[in-house]
Amino acid sequence: MEFRLFFLQEKSRTYDKPELITLLTSNPNITPPDSRQIYGDKVYTYHHNVLNFEANFIMASKSVVPHLELLPPKFFDVNFFISFDILLSNYAVEMILDIIEEIVRKFRFYVYCEPFEGEVRLFRRAEIIRTFDAWKKAFAAKFPEQVAGFNRLDSQSISAVYGYLQKRKRLEITYSEEKIQVSDYIFLHTAKSRSAFVAIQWDGDSAFLLPPAVDILIYDDGKISKHINMAEVLSKAEKLFRPIDGYGVIKICDAKNTKKLKKILLKERFAPLNVDVEILSLDKILDV
Repeated sequence: MEFRLFFLQEKSRTYDKPELITLLTSNPNITPPDSRQIYGDKVYTYHHNVLNFEANFIMASKSVVPHLELLPPKFFDVNFFISFDILLSNYAVEMILDIIEEIVRKFRFYVYCEPFEGEVRLFRRAEIIRTFDAWKKAFAAKFPEQVAGFNRLDSQSISAVYGYLQKRKRLEITYSEEKIQVSDYIFLHTAKSRSAFVAIQWDGDSAFLLPPAVDILIYDDGKISKHINMAEVLSKAEKLFRPIDGYGVIKICDAKNTKKLKKILLKERFAPLNVDVEILSLDKILDV
């Protein structure tokens, strides 16, 4: 199912279409329609290369606003709307709203979606997110089979994960000459639950970054391998991690502390994680 947000204008349906096209095509993440296309809807596809989600900005050949006749007559459909998957994370939708906010500010568009039930409104970011989140949860509750093949992380954790993934390439460049492991996430799940878990792996030797929202530390030095609850690790060794300047919640265990951490992980007692876990891809995780 798609969530659609329609753009309308007060007292006129005329706007500077070439300027809107310029705005869309100036975004490096947006692919324009085939220039040879003359008829039909023109679809400008936004694709986030790191987080791998899409949204379609559509210049429609005719109005597709549901029950347009019920909307206040002073508002005119400009035959332009955006459509994206109802199961996208709120974090992804916030990124799409960055583009929408620029559009409505520049062209003074109003917005409408089906949950507004006949009421055309000014664009308010927080209201759109609340509306989208409510519809997503209602959809998941009504059609549980549509989410049964996915695992779940809470919205706050997904936001933290996505934020780190966007910074990761820059961190790799920053630490490329310092022999510091810029940790990548490993996503895990069990067969009996929809819950997903966030893990990183450490070799027991390298200095490494600790990203946010990590549930499990996978220790593997080539001889010993075990999964350890990250909250327990931090309860015993938090002083060995320090925040990275300018990166908020991302921390580092630097070279002078790795031996101390290894000793704690091998000598201290940790609650066993007695469940079988399997690796999961990020595109199989929802926040609902």
